[in-house]
Amino acid sequence: MLNDIKTPQPFLQVFPEPESVFAEPVRQYAKHLLPCVSIDLAAVDPAWSGWIHLVAPVEPCDGYVGDGSEAFHNDYLASNWLAFRLDEANRYHLLGDFRYFLAEDMPEPPPADAADEHGWLREHCAAQHASYQAAKARYRRLGALHYVGGPFISEDSDFSADEPSNLIDQLGGGVYGGNWTSPSALPLDEEDEENVVPIGPDGKRFRFVACVTGYDYVANGADTILLFYEPDSKVALLTFDWS
Repeated sequence: MLNDIKTPQPFLQVFPEPESVFAEPVRQYAKHLLPCVSIDLAAVDPAWSGWIHLVAPVEPCDGYVGDGSEAFHNDYLASNWLAFRLDEANRYHLLGDFRYFLAEDMPEPPPADAADEHGWLREHCAAQHASYQAAKARYRRLGALHYVGGPFISEDSDFSADEPSNLIDQLGGGVYGGNWTSPSALPLDEEDEENVVPIGPDGKRFRFVACVTGYDYVANGADTILLFYEPDSKVALLTFDWS
């Protein structure tokens, strides 16, 4: 287990490009999901291979991601939970319908002849994408991650005296329970409070991979984004802690 990783490592790809994270349609994935860091699975378990991706959903504007789209929930997609299957090229395939995301039904461009009922969501999504791009550009310029902030920090700001944020808060090991355990789309084994384990609909136990502070990568991100993996099915599972 590694904690508080602040500097680039060979087993991490920070701010990977969407084309290396998502299957087609990449543009549709990138509308709803922001790639934070890709992780070499062998760094978590030497028996594993390939890359897995920790991504931040653009939603929610309020509540949990998945709230309000219950018609498109399933065993893996639910309030505060979403999942992907990794293909042979290490790219994500959403395990469900894109209408799980409220912004999927948001018309583009917005209607010109009527009040835009999606205005609040449109503004939120635009701000999230902008803050993410600002954080990505700042990382590329400085080689370190710094708090996104909101309203956005000026690119002229001097970060030389600031302690960088963690690229990864924890890699491997077990993970404590928290607000992320409720609501839970999947059963949880909470017998060991230091290693809470999601259990898939097929009975397979997930392993904890990593967690990051979401708002260091995107404004209004979760306090913690948690990533789990089940190697037989190659399913990556994400949930979010809001303190």
